[in-house]
Amino acid sequence: MGKSLYITEKPSVASSFAEVLGIKITPRDRKRGFAESDDSVVTWCFGHLITLALPDEYDPIYKQWRIEHLPIIPKEYKYVVIDNDGVKKQFETIKALMTREDIDLIYACTDSGREGEYIYRLVYEHSGSAKPAKRVWISSQTEEAIREGIKNAKDINEYNSLSDAAYCRAKEDWLFGMNFSRIYTCMYGRTVSNVVKEEKSSVIAVGRVMTCVLGLVVDREQEIRNFVPKKHYGITASFLSGKSNLEYKGKWQPQKKDKDDEEKYIEKKEAEEVIERLKGKVAQIKKVDIKKKREQPPLLFNLAELQSEANKKFKLPVEKTLEIAQKLYERKLITYPRTDCRVISTDVLAEVPKVLNGLFKNPDYKENVSRIKEFGELRVKKTTKRFVDDKKVTDHYAIIPTYVTADMDKMDSNSKKIYDLIVKRFLAIFYPPAVYNTVRVETHIDEEVFVSNAKTLEDPGWKEVYEVTSSKEDDATNVPIHLLKKNENCKVEAFDLDEKETKPPSRYTDGSLIITMEKAGKFIEDEELREQIKTSGIGTSATRAGIIKKLKDIGYININPKTQVVTPTVKGEAIVEVVRRTAKELLNPSFTASWEKGLAMIENNETTVEIFEEKLHKYIMRTIDKVKRSKGNFNLASIINRSY
Repeated sequence: MGKSLYITEKPSVASSFAEVLGIKITPRDRKRGFAESDDSVVTWCFGHLITLALPDEYDPIYKQWRIEHLPIIPKEYKYVVIDNDGVKKQFETIKALMTREDIDLIYACTDSGREGEYIYRLVYEHSGSAKPAKRVWISSQTEEAIREGIKNAKDINEYNSLSDAAYCRAKEDWLFGMNFSRIYTCMYGRTVSNVVKEEKSSVIAVGRVMTCVLGLVVDREQEIRNFVPKKHYGITASFLSGKSNLEYKGKWQPQKKDKDDEEKYIEKKEAEEVIERLKGKVAQIKKVDIKKKREQPPLLFNLAELQSEANKKFKLPVEKTLEIAQKLYERKLITYPRTDCRVISTDVLAEVPKVLNGLFKNPDYKENVSRIKEFGELRVKKTTKRFVDDKKVTDHYAIIPTYVTADMDKMDSNSKKIYDLIVKRFLAIFYPPAVYNTVRVETHIDEEVFVSNAKTLEDPGWKEVYEVTSSKEDDATNVPIHLLKKNENCKVEAFDLDEKETKPPSRYTDGSLIITMEKAGKFIEDEELREQIKTSGIGTSATRAGIIKKLKDIGYININPKTQVVTPTVKGEAIVEVVRRTAKELLNPSFTASWEKGLAMIENNETTVEIFEEKLHKYIMRTIDKVKRSKGNFNLASIINRSY
């Protein structure tokens, strides 16, 4: 009987598999690129080893960037080993192992997702091997998860639709990048360089997702720049209640003609007229509405929410958060981080007691877990759809801690912060809701209504464990207005005119930009289309941080290192303006998300590769032709100059 070959995505993951298989990887093994025992061989990739070839691999004429060569749409795509000595050596090592006579079966152990599948399939395809293969699909790197993953590995062909989607994604990005970057550089590179005062003609990098994200940043900046503040006015009345003798304040609520009307902005003159009309009149309390409000624990983290939270709380760049989360995953401390899901599946629920016991051994969380045990039966069950829902789990469930007890003393500061966020968000779901006492009082003077609000925390519930940034409720008061009585008359002691000013939207941080990319559907007016793509944002959880980083690295956006606020550069604005006037759909989030939806449909066997690629090729040909015809239709320099 021959040996089994296990191929992981990274050397660090190979160590986890080797440990389960009873193999110790020595320094000599690291150097030669694999380790083996009597029945198993473990090897590893360095992420991507193979990539799509550049256009000049198809024809040397493509070394020159010329408009007349476009569009470039290969009939068959070429792939090359990445031009790096270490990568080339490792590919040859894996290739030799895959074709070795004593290897009977191959286990694909790359990351369980589209890109991991793509990495493995390319290596297998270009090795020339015809050996049978199985797919190991896991969501954590614990010994138990790996052992179960190997035991339950399925035939690789069951993941063919995932592989098809991965190949289509790569081809799609290649076609967008190679064709649009070339045509925009050829037609508008010199124009852009003149605007930004660069000596050399600019290379304009255009990408299916990247350019759309740049458009979001530029649009927000222009919205802020063009914003005209508008003053508006409100009225605050100071009351003294007749029976309870309480002094309290109320905010005037201008009457809306319709419930759906937007907030009414009042001019100074109108507000002053209201005050004059109400002076000297008696007020009466018409409503004292006392309610208990229950606030449920927040949903578990997916990657976008984790990145956003870390960005808000710790000003960590989204790329850094992903890097930390990946390391925590490889150290077996958390589950797979590149997930869009915010719930767990019913089968994971069975592992929860083991995870809680693992956290109980950690001094940082012992008290929290003890409280959960005091509550008795776990609050989260199969029927708790807020946190457990098989229908919402796709490739991976939400990010949660594993049962492995972390040694916090061996963690750097940022790793501790990210791990702590994940653990506390997980522990919070086993706590009861936070309970607030809310009071709303309506005081009437004639037909005008003044509202007073109060909110007090009665039972912190889950807020014992998970710290939420406190934000004071608008117009909330500390006065015990719950003591006021309905129909009680009040003296009006004073009216104050409140001057306010409308504010522009906030600039994106890289954390809020990640969330915006994930929730692309909010930009789509068409309800049917919005429903279709609600699970497909701009990019994927695995790629979003890298896209933002690339935009920064190539000088299209700036990210403030202290605040993480994102702003476009002049070059970034110039490129968006060029695209807006030639192929504006490239800036449209719904357009970009619809391509992502197409890939998801391939993955789910809802469409075919042939149908997808036919639509893709037609779009590329049609749009390249449209851009070709656009030359000279606008003066970019004057447009950009007007913006500054």
